[in-house]
Amino acid sequence: MLHLTIRDPKSLSVICHALSTELRLDIIRLLQRDTVSCLELSNKLGVALSTISSNVRVLEDAGLISTTLVPAKNGSKKMCSLTYLDVSIQLAPNVVLPQNTTHYQVSIPIGNYMDFDVAPSCGFVVAEGNVSLFPDTHFDDPNFFMDPSRLHAQLLWFRCGYVEYRVPIGHDARPLGMKAQSISFSLELCSEAPGANIRWRSDITMWINGIEIGTWTCPSDFGDRRGLLTPREWIPDATQYGILTEWTVDEAGSHLNHELLSDATIDALHLDHKQFVTMRIGVKPTSENIGGINIFGEMFGDYPHSIIMTIRYK
Repeated sequence: MLHLTIRDPKSLSVICHALSTELRLDIIRLLQRDTVSCLELSNKLGVALSTISSNVRVLEDAGLISTTLVPAKNGSKKMCSLTYLDVSIQLAPNVVLPQNTTHYQVSIPIGNYMDFDVAPSCGFVVAEGNVSLFPDTHFDDPNFFMDPSRLHAQLLWFRCGYVEYRVPIGHDARPLGMKAQSISFSLELCSEAPGANIRWRSDITMWINGIEIGTWTCPSDFGDRRGLLTPREWIPDATQYGILTEWTVDEAGSHLNHELLSDATIDALHLDHKQFVTMRIGVKPTSENIGGINIFGEMFGDYPHSIIMTIRYK
């Protein structure tokens, strides 16, 4: 989910402009279920390819869709896919929700993990004012993941293993007499290749409260363009941006961006009897595609947030 606020009028105006024409809304509708090429969009909408390309660029610049170039018979073609399935706009950011609110949301810094077991290539980048990078001698050293500076990480990566977060649920977060209906984690991810590789697949798995909710095969370690937020100081031929993923568990099962992952339901997580939620994400050593993982913070990639956990109550 994309979260917008009146406190950031520049981002809000960019998104609203991108959604302000029927043609661009039609493009988004066609991308709801599949990745579609610009040529296919032109044919299905009966609009000139040049017009489609210019409108796709507006949506891409706003971060609402992502594009990749893939080989075609006569060169290459641009494939388009949605990066967000939901957009929320907060017009009154100073309003405090009452204690009987039907949802609880918290942001977790990507470096605030409580446990880890990672294998090289691995490392993380810390942002302090302007971006400062740790010396190369610290890259690929799993022991460095214990350093307290990880709390300021804006990009972290590893080839195999996991990082685990523990997120408290305050007493005021759980409405009296209400039962958890769903939980979701939203975060920007991609594979981890040497440098970057548009065809580098990785099987990424998430666990919540010890329950494996599913595995998603990420198609790429994206480095074909600079991330919208990625600092200029960052290595130009390294990982640049990822895909915004929303992992959700509800009464019907577990989903990734509304696509079914597994039959693990909200009841299996026993949220109503816990004071915190444990979320683990990583790449299993038994996976078919051991292609690593990059996790993006609010200053790297395309999306200005870290990990967002949301619990909704009946």
